[in-house]
Amino acid sequence: MGTNPVYIPRNHLVEAAIEAAVSREDFAPFERLVDVLARPFEERAGLEVYATPPTPEERVTQTFCGT
Repeated sequence: MGTNPVYIPRNHLVEAAIEAAVSREDFAPFERLVDVLARPFEERAGLEVYATPPTPEERVTQTFCGT
């Protein structure tokens, strides 16, 4: 196991999960993200999208605190 996680909750992935849940009541992206982040140090095949930075068009430049 490494020191740095392979998978981190990147803003664009969190935003996509929130958008799916709010707009379509589709919780699958959220559940998948939680599953991936449950074992952040273990590199797993097929999860490359969760390990790469966002493309320029995927970048989230503004976030909101829910408190």
